[in-house]
Amino acid sequence: MHPRHAEVTALHAKSFIIGLVAGIGGGLVSLGGGTLVIPMLMGWMKMAPVAARGTAIAVSLFTAGMGAFVYGNSDMLDLPVAIWVALPSLIIAPLAAGWSENWPARRLKTGFGLVVILGGILVMFRDEAGIVLSVSDRWEIPYLLLVGLLEGLVAGVIGISGGPILAPLFVLGLGMPQQLAQGCSLAARLPAVATGAWENWHLGNIQTGLIPGLALGGLAGAWLGSRTALWLPEHSLRFLFAIFLILLGGHYLLQGFFPHQPGKQK
Repeated sequence: MHPRHAEVTALHAKSFIIGLVAGIGGGLVSLGGGTLVIPMLMGWMKMAPVAARGTAIAVSLFTAGMGAFVYGNSDMLDLPVAIWVALPSLIIAPLAAGWSENWPARRLKTGFGLVVILGGILVMFRDEAGIVLSVSDRWEIPYLLLVGLLEGLVAGVIGISGGPILAPLFVLGLGMPQQLAQGCSLAARLPAVATGAWENWHLGNIQTGLIPGLALGGLAGAWLGSRTALWLPEHSLRFLFAIFLILLGGHYLLQGFFPHQPGKQK
């Protein structure tokens, strides 16, 4: 095989694997996109941070879309809930990105890490501790708007999708089973992901040559991950999701305490 062809083939294979991992993460525990794709694109593909973030947003469009479709097909998606959450998030995310441009990155990551770890612990022991807010019908829409506001802030400030925030707030605040919470989480982020992908495409931040492999892997992984999540017992899936949250929170805590490039931190 010609060296150039071998290089292109290897590139597409890497893209497919990254998309597959992101899709499985998104479908199985509603965590993917920026959480998984950005580190892999920067570390394995040697991509610049801006390009990695833009490309990851584009991949999330495929993974979240497929995941929401599979969950919805199994009646594990409450569309009105997803819409009420998506509306404020769509507005707040780009505003928050501008507001936080000069905020201290280390403190943001440390605070986010602590919140995510706490969320993981609460989700894990929800039944044992009886931690369910049981928001009444009267306050459900205001609560969902607040959840959307928080998702938009996380997406704009931290730069990842709202999965680590949305699903725990659905599980704890509305008493949703984990599968339903994840289905709503995937659907609720789609509008913001779509507009983010469009904006990054116009800015030239998406590596379009990698999208076919990333998208194909993402679609396959999201289908597989979602089907696995729907097959698992609710308690087991919630425990698995909580473990991933705690690990993710620990990752951001380490980034906050031990940045790789202290001189370049805000």
